[in-house]
Amino acid sequence: MDRSDVDAKPTVVVLGGGLAGITAGLTLREQGYPVTLVEARQFLGGRVFSFTDQATGHRVDNGQHIFLSCCTNLLRLLRELGVLPQCHLQTRLRVPVRDQDGGMALLAAAPLPAPLHLLPALLCYPHLSLLDKWRVVSTLAQVKFMDLRQPSLEGISFYQWLRARGHSQRAVEKWWDFLAAPTLNDHVQDVSARMGLMIFQEGVLAGRHHTDLGYPVDDLSACIGAPAQAKLQALGVVLQLGSPVRRLVVESGQVKRVELAGGEVVAGQVYVSALPFNGLLAALPESVAGDPFFHRLQELQFSPIVNVNLWYDRQVMDEEFCAFVDGPLQWVFNRTRIRARLAGVAADGRGQHLCISLSAAWEYIDQDREELSQRFIAAMAEAFPRARDATVHRAVVVKQRHATFRCLPGASHHRPGSWTPISNLFLAGEWTDTGWPSTMEGAVRSGFNAAQAVTETLGRR
Repeated sequence: MDRSDVDAKPTVVVLGGGLAGITAGLTLREQGYPVTLVEARQFLGGRVFSFTDQATGHRVDNGQHIFLSCCTNLLRLLRELGVLPQCHLQTRLRVPVRDQDGGMALLAAAPLPAPLHLLPALLCYPHLSLLDKWRVVSTLAQVKFMDLRQPSLEGISFYQWLRARGHSQRAVEKWWDFLAAPTLNDHVQDVSARMGLMIFQEGVLAGRHHTDLGYPVDDLSACIGAPAQAKLQALGVVLQLGSPVRRLVVESGQVKRVELAGGEVVAGQVYVSALPFNGLLAALPESVAGDPFFHRLQELQFSPIVNVNLWYDRQVMDEEFCAFVDGPLQWVFNRTRIRARLAGVAADGRGQHLCISLSAAWEYIDQDREELSQRFIAAMAEAFPRARDATVHRAVVVKQRHATFRCLPGASHHRPGSWTPISNLFLAGEWTDTGWPSTMEGAVRSGFNAAQAVTETLGRR
C-alpha cells in the first residue's frame, strides 16, 4: 500500500469492536483509510466472546453461536481472518430432534434440489399430522417465490400470517416456531411476517446447502476476537481498547470528536458508530438524539438469551448437539465433543461439558442462577437417562438481557441505513437495515454496508 495514498485519505474512527466494527474497520483499512477503532472492553468481539471460568479453568462462551451456509458475509470474514478451519460446517443439514419423553427424529437434508431437499425429512417428521405436513409443504412452495417487499407483511406477525393459511397450533409450535425461534431469538407470535418469511426463504429454500449448519469449534474469543485484533494491528489499525464512549461532540452538522469515559478524546474526519442503538442514543447530544432520524431508535427493543453450562462427571449425551420440540430444553450442545474436533480426537468420555441454549428467554432472565441450574439439571435428567445417575460438578449460567434486537411487526421502519443526517457519521450494527435479523451475518453485513457508504460518500465529495 502506497504511503502517500494512506496519508491522502481522511482518518476514520470506528466506535465499537464487535463484528460490525471489526468488519467496517478491516474493510476501510484495506481500502487505504487510516482507521482508529475504539472498544469499551479490553478485547474485541462484542457479543461474541469467551471468558475463563475460575472454578474449572475452562473457557466458556458467552453463548452458543451457530450460523448457516447462507451466511456468506460471515464466512467471508472468517476466511479473511484465517479462522474458518476453527469452525465446523456441515456438508448437509443434519439436526437430531428430541422430545421430552425420549422420542427422536432427524431433520436432515436429502441430496435433492431445493426446496425438495427437506421433503423426505418433513414426511418422516413425527411431530406433525399428515394434514399439517401437507400444509407446511404447500406454504413452503408459496414462500419460495414470494415478494417479501409487500408492506402488509411488516404490519402483521408471522403467527397471524400462518394461522390465516390454516396452520394448526401444533404445526406452528413444532415446525415453524421450532425453526424460527433460534434464528430470530423470538417466537412467531411476536416477529413480523416479513422477517419470519425471510429466514425460510433465504435460509431454508434458496439452496440445498443454505441450511448446512456451522459453529465455532474453538472458543469464541480465540475464533473471532483475538484473530481480528491481530489482523487489524497487522494492517496498521490503531486500537484503543478499554475505552467506553461517553459522548459524541457534534457541531455544525458534523461529529468533531469523541469523548471517552476515561477522559481521552479521539478525533478523525469520518466516524462509523458500531455501538448498540441504545448506546448510540446515550452518546449523542440531546438535541441530535431528538432528531426524528435518531429518535425512532427508541422504538427498537431487545430480546434476552440464557445459556446454562453443566459439567458432568461422565458422558450423558452422545450427539454433538440436538434440538427439542417441547419441554424447557431448546438446544443442547456437547461442548466436550465439539472441542474434541479441534484436536482431531474423540472425546475421552471421562466427563462432559454441555451447554443448554435458551432463546427468547424472558421466563429465565430474572430467575436466580442457582434455581435455573437446578431446574435444567432436572430437565436434563428427564431427557437423558444417563444424566440421572451423573453428578454435576459445576454449573455456570450466562445471561444476556440485551442479546439481540426484536423483529417485532413494524420494527423494520425504525431500522436506519448506514447514512445519517450528520454528514460524517455512518452507522453499523446488526440492528441497522440489513434485511437480516439480529445475527452474526447481519452484523457483518452492516459493517460492509457502512464501509461502502463511507467510500461512496467520500468519492462523491
